[in-house]
Amino acid sequence: MRYEEFLESFLASDKTLKEIIKKVSGLEGKMQKDSVKGDVRSLLKNLESMKSAVASLEEALNSVDEAVSSFDYRSYFVSGEFTEDMLSGLKERKMDTVGEYPVFEVFPTRIRIDAENQEVILGKKKVPTMRPQVLVEGAADLVEKLESASFNAQSFAQDLENAYSVCVLSEKAKNTGKVNDHLYYVPLLSCYKVMVPLARSRKDYDEMAFAFDLARLYNAIKKGGFVTKSGHTCLFGTGRGKSVRILDDTGMEQLISTICFR
Repeated sequence: MRYEEFLESFLASDKTLKEIIKKVSGLEGKMQKDSVKGDVRSLLKNLESMKSAVASLEEALNSVDEAVSSFDYRSYFVSGEFTEDMLSGLKERKMDTVGEYPVFEVFPTRIRIDAENQEVILGKKKVPTMRPQVLVEGAADLVEKLESASFNAQSFAQDLENAYSVCVLSEKAKNTGKVNDHLYYVPLLSCYKVMVPLARSRKDYDEMAFAFDLARLYNAIKKGGFVTKSGHTCLFGTGRGKSVRILDDTGMEQLISTICFR
């Protein structure tokens, strides 16, 4: 059973339960007024109606219980149906999604699914839901929040250029005379390791966050006229090294692997 099917069944049973609870509450109010007014005959009549309503309430509760019990949420996760429904929802929202179980990249964040424990982690937070639609909406909200956050392209470019310079010096030490300043392309992930040298720090600023900053810098450069504080232009390359996947300002995937400041 898919979650939306379960939800439809549950809401139908819950609607009946809600109506009976409202009826019980109304009868209790009438009985209270009867007792205050001294209208015992009306009080007895409403009491009998209350007994009947309570019996119906128990039946409605059993119906809700059956609806909830009919949903095998563990099987829903383990079978892969939860993942299928989530991916379908992300596709409907036209959200860029790559990867495979258990980790999916919804740039610039990730969704991790733990089917065995029926848990979902969006970004760095556990999401207490088994409904894919809720997860999809949460992912959309998070992506929107990240994309609308302020970003200083000049400041990031300077940090990146500083890391680039360290990498160039390191390459010079290894290859004397073979590395020319500001003509040499350095792997982006080498720059990342210089910028974030400690493993524990990478938990706060991981490769995905780095890729997102690269994407925003890439888009700033794409607009034209961008130079660093030191007066250099920044060029991305697709040569050696592991590629970093980013999305440009049109939502198109770009794979960049190196950088050069000239």
